[in-house]
Amino acid sequence: MNILSKIIESVTNNFHQTISDYHLQELFNQGAVNCFNHYINMVECIDQVSTNFSTSMYIEFINKIEEAFFNSSYRKKFCEVINYNNTRNLWTLFGNVVFKRRYYYDKHKKRKFYFVDEILMLPKSLRFDPFVCAKVCEVSSHESYAKAGRTVSELIGRRLKFYDDPDRYIINRATARNIVLRFKIPTIPYTLKQETPKKLYLMIDEHYVPSQFNGGTDFMVKAAVVFDNVVSVYKYKKKKDSKNRLRLTGKQVFASIDGDLQKQVMDYIYYTYDTDIIEEIVFMGDCHPWVKTFHHGFKFHPKLKITVSIDGYHYAQALEHICTTKYNHFLEPLREVIKNNDKQGFINICNVLKDYSPHRIDKIEEQQNYILNNWQYIQTYYHKVFVNCSMEAQVSHVFADIFTSRPRAYSKHGLRQLLKLRLLKANNIDIQKTYFQVLNKEYEHKNILDLSSFDKGSSSYSVPYWLKIRLDNISNNKVQLC
Repeated sequence: MNILSKIIESVTNNFHQTISDYHLQELFNQGAVNCFNHYINMVECIDQVSTNFSTSMYIEFINKIEEAFFNSSYRKKFCEVINYNNTRNLWTLFGNVVFKRRYYYDKHKKRKFYFVDEILMLPKSLRFDPFVCAKVCEVSSHESYAKAGRTVSELIGRRLKFYDDPDRYIINRATARNIVLRFKIPTIPYTLKQETPKKLYLMIDEHYVPSQFNGGTDFMVKAAVVFDNVVSVYKYKKKKDSKNRLRLTGKQVFASIDGDLQKQVMDYIYYTYDTDIIEEIVFMGDCHPWVKTFHHGFKFHPKLKITVSIDGYHYAQALEHICTTKYNHFLEPLREVIKNNDKQGFINICNVLKDYSPHRIDKIEEQQNYILNNWQYIQTYYHKVFVNCSMEAQVSHVFADIFTSRPRAYSKHGLRQLLKLRLLKANNIDIQKTYFQVLNKEYEHKNILDLSSFDKGSSSYSVPYWLKIRLDNISNNKVQLC
């Protein structure tokens, strides 16, 4: 009996058993009564049968691989069986599967191993298969660990689950966190772009995240966004003061809590663009001391122009703090004197506001000094830079949305790992695909069997590598394949 016939027989038996469990004949004992529970029972029956079909097929494939190796000439010559019926419980997207496999000792390589676990690269200490783990990592990039566990649990096995089902949420918060922490997230690869713009824009800001085990000090996440232009997405004036929607092109997001943000950005620009073509790099931010010195080192060639500008959001915020809503009619005169590079006029207006609000002198002077200390960057904002800085929105959507929108704190290791995961999503990188690539790379040079003892010219070993599990059984037709 081949694998397909065996699965069909198993599913058929399971279907008849499931049908009989619902006692359909009892529906008509007292006449046909319409009830929505009848439909629920029918769909639940189909759900149960389809889940059993998938898990049965999974187990049969596992058994097929196990038997193929057990009957191979390599196993007979070099491997002895230590344990015949070692059971493993594994949660897959099809549901919970329980399968048996043998534990071997390879006398040639002098090691013990489960052939099925190694050839399929099943995780040793996890009860979830790689597809489940990859999905948990993907959902955790934009949801909390608890929400990720609930979301992925809904995808496992039966689709129709009620709240009294004990297996409804099999992945809790701690399990989801452990899965994410085990993910060896790679650095984002750089690819040289075919076209390099003459002007490049770079936005910088920081975001503070509550910490655990850090002496009560919040972590400062330094972030940067590199882009080469903005394009109009659509023009829709729902209100008179509505603005057109713009999109950043060539956008790449960076973040770090380890002080290497500058190196990350410099490496990205160097390996992604032809730096000899870039004529100007514009840096935009809130003019925090570390932001104003961030551009040091970006002089890729002598003719490259470095421009530093203040973020319009923080500049406008400083003006509003000076005036408050009570004296907001001073906003326009303040903007005019600053735009006209009239420092004394700006100071005079601030002095008038101090006279009006003597209880706010300290606050006004603080914002006044902020503007005076960054006067040249404000002039650049008005007269040289024609792209608005949207870094505050980037921080809000990319970082605050997951790290500070809910009351929680992070360890340094956990925050670093989740930050890498978040950057993959922000840069539109397929997280599930990346998870599989990392897993595959981890084993790409690992040979489970040493076939050097066999004749390489033999037709028994001319098949692709993973099919070598069949070895000489393929040519002898000892193993039937569907």
